[in-house]
Amino acid sequence: MKFLLFLFFSSSLLNSNLQAQDSLAKKKREVHLGIGPAYYNGDLGKPYSSGSLLFNFGLKLNKDKKLNGNFKVSIGSVTGQELDYSTIDNSGAIATPNRFFRSNFFGLNYEVQYNFVFKEKLNVYVSQGIGLFRFNPKDENGDSLIDQPNTRPVGETYRNMIIQLPTQLGVKYYLPNEFAVGIQVGFINPITDHLDNLSIWGKKNGNDNILSIQFQIHAPISF
Repeated sequence: MKFLLFLFFSSSLLNSNLQAQDSLAKKKREVHLGIGPAYYNGDLGKPYSSGSLLFNFGLKLNKDKKLNGNFKVSIGSVTGQELDYSTIDNSGAIATPNRFFRSNFFGLNYEVQYNFVFKEKLNVYVSQGIGLFRFNPKDENGDSLIDQPNTRPVGETYRNMIIQLPTQLGVKYYLPNEFAVGIQVGFINPITDHLDNLSIWGKKNGNDNILSIQFQIHAPISF
């Protein structure tokens, strides 16, 4: 009889522990949604002077207090314009490439997040990611610039599916219902100098980039 009582209480205790572990596991995953402006820095116009909306959503895996993983999808656009832009080609003649562009983009990446402040209600973190980035610069008529070789020197081509290296700094505050709100600032860093279709005929050395500011909401999920 004592043996049966021991088995009963052991089974109850094990079941309680499993339920507690399952409850904790439910808190270790979050979905997040974000919206905010994205600012372009490249060869047309002043750096970070014009903003367009950027949306992102993702799945965060809170498996550790310091290091967490995050899968993220980003959808947005950037634009730039410089009406009097011109340059000099190899022959010394004046070249007038595109003076306006608008590029829709889609990004998919995985990032590692390091929480250097990790409290019950407050997280402050930095993250570094790597992923894919697809963009499509168009002119003022909505025509694809990648298909207009006259806007670039002879032989200059590029691909519109590339690697991105997003770097972010964020703050997240947890509400009593385990939801969280936050703000995140950083650079998307696509590995290209052709966001605006200009490189050799551009006025800036190095890759173009995108500054993003995101206002986010995080929700716990149970799977």
